[in-house]
Amino acid sequence: MKKRHFHMRRCMAAWMGMGLLLWICMCTFESHLDKAVAKGQEDGAPHEVYDKDDRLELLAADDERHSPVNSHLGNQYQWGILYQYPEEEIAESTHAVFDRKNRLCYALGYSASILSGERSYCEERVYEWDDKARTCRQIYYKSTGVPYGDGYYVAHRYMFDVRNYQFSADGKVLSEISYSREVGSDQFGYSEELFFDRAYQAEYDGERLVEELWCVDYWGSNESGAWKYYVYQYDDAGNCILKVIAEEDDITLHCYEYDEKGSLTDEYGYLVKEDWELECADGSVIYFRPEWQKPAVKKVAADGTVERELYYFKVTDMGQQHYLMPEDVEDTVDDHKYTVRPGDCLRNIAYKNYGDASYYSLLYYLNRDVIGPDENLILTGTRLVVPEVGSVKDTRAN
Repeated sequence: MKKRHFHMRRCMAAWMGMGLLLWICMCTFESHLDKAVAKGQEDGAPHEVYDKDDRLELLAADDERHSPVNSHLGNQYQWGILYQYPEEEIAESTHAVFDRKNRLCYALGYSASILSGERSYCEERVYEWDDKARTCRQIYYKSTGVPYGDGYYVAHRYMFDVRNYQFSADGKVLSEISYSREVGSDQFGYSEELFFDRAYQAEYDGERLVEELWCVDYWGSNESGAWKYYVYQYDDAGNCILKVIAEEDDITLHCYEYDEKGSLTDEYGYLVKEDWELECADGSVIYFRPEWQKPAVKKVAADGTVERELYYFKVTDMGQQHYLMPEDVEDTVDDHKYTVRPGDCLRNIAYKNYGDASYYSLLYYLNRDVIGPDENLILTGTRLVVPEVGSVKDTRAN
């Protein structure tokens, strides 16, 4: 009897051992299976992951909301500010000044119609480079050109807009904020105030562009306007594999796939229908929300800090003010003014500025209101307008 009980206990122990072994094997198999599935998702085409996301809707192939992989906002809104002119082009330029780095510092544009006997518009651009601060301020003037002798002069110079650029150490455009005059009350049809007009901002991870923001005002309050926000992600080879575009009409996701040689093979576009989030390499998370009652974009850093919030129909704050009257910019109009010194006369002032004393009659014509009836009597300290002058030869060359 004892032997039988002992035998039964041995059998039960054996069955229990086999069951335990079977359970361990099954768990191990399931664990390997889970890892295989996870690895399969990781190695699979990126669009397969988005195809399974119910919050996204695949865009039709002919949908105009598809975005090419190489379309960046910066290409549209930077206007070649960092362009360096070749020596041959500089040598042939008239009414343009360049710095030692072959960057444009001053340019005057005009047309041959100035010589027709009627007033005509001129355009002037001034570029103020500060390499230490890595900034540039571009000032754009609109002027009227009036015939004088065998040439013309620039009269009634007034500022139309100003743009402030910030660059990275390696020369990339990190931001641009521009202000423009609104059509208004002054004698030339423009107000004295500079209104915030447009802003651009970019962020880089080394050479790779990872975020862009563009916004524009509509001459209303800072609660109105429009904006676009781009986010980019890359593979180890530096190919852009994902671009998210958020704007006031839609939020879209664009997926790009490449072959082993890095050539683009497929593109997929998706419309974000519900709240959707994107994890970034630095641990931050960007939340995209298509509902108007919520922030359209909210970026939260790895430590929980909110780094960015964009709202529908509100121009985001990038340090701009709705309107601005920068005195230091307004003072650049003095580029065309001269303060009379002791011993000065109109002839020597004309020679100093034009290399031709015969232009004294032009200076008197423009400044007779401040000089008075006697062109030979000018008081020390008087501020005279000394305009740009173009020749017939220069005008026809342009």
